[in-house]
Amino acid sequence: MMNKKLISVSGRILVNKEVDNVFDFFANPGNDKLWRAEINNSILDGPLQPGVIISEYSNLSKKASNNLLKLQCVQFEKNNNAVFETTGSERFYLKSQRMVRTVSKSSTELTYKLEFDKSIVKFATGFSLPGFLISFKAGSDLKKYLRKLKTRIEST
Repeated sequence: MMNKKLISVSGRILVNKEVDNVFDFFANPGNDKLWRAEINNSILDGPLQPGVIISEYSNLSKKASNNLLKLQCVQFEKNNNAVFETTGSERFYLKSQRMVRTVSKSSTELTYKLEFDKSIVKFATGFSLPGFLISFKAGSDLKKYLRKLKTRIEST
């Protein structure tokens, strides 16, 4: 990871639901396909807790339409945060942090932070892009995902 050029993006949004509902949905990668457009499926090999392995299948491009990335839950605190990071055997580094904070009894702020190896873009597209373009696109996508996540959680 030290030699890799990483892209970091983050966003936050207020959800009009109590923290339990928000965290349970948001923290579970098994729900990602419901709010992240590129996710085909995420399969957990056990209950959501530190050490669990997640097989994340994503549609990065026509060239990489069902890319498998293995992540491990490295931190989990109920109604607070969940952190997932690629296992040491993965070609590309990725870290996902999902945090929630109670604002009131019926509203919760959620924060999503993502850090990933910029070379995954070259793998998916076949060519390199400048980091600032990757950051811009990833940040734009993250904002869309958070709006979709908010709508999904508030409609349940």
